[in-house]
Amino acid sequence: MTTTQNDSPLGNLLSDSMRFGPAPTRPREVAVIISTFVLFGIIAAVAAAPIVFVAIAAAAIATNFAIRWAVGSRKWGSR
Repeated sequence: MTTTQNDSPLGNLLSDSMRFGPAPTRPREVAVIISTFVLFGIIAAVAAAPIVFVAIAAAAIATNFAIRWAVGSRKWGSR
């Protein structure tokens, strides 16, 4: 991955995290998934939300990433 002065790796991670579709490459999508679940774990621990709400949110996040991965697999395989 080449970066310019105005294009930092953290900026790429943030833009990949906020897009509706998958990241351009499989490793970048894995980084988005890992960082999202780490952030979710930290927020869940600090907020001390009931386990039911944490489970529902985790299931929604996992479903979102499963769909992103399925769409991305088609795109990543074509390159």
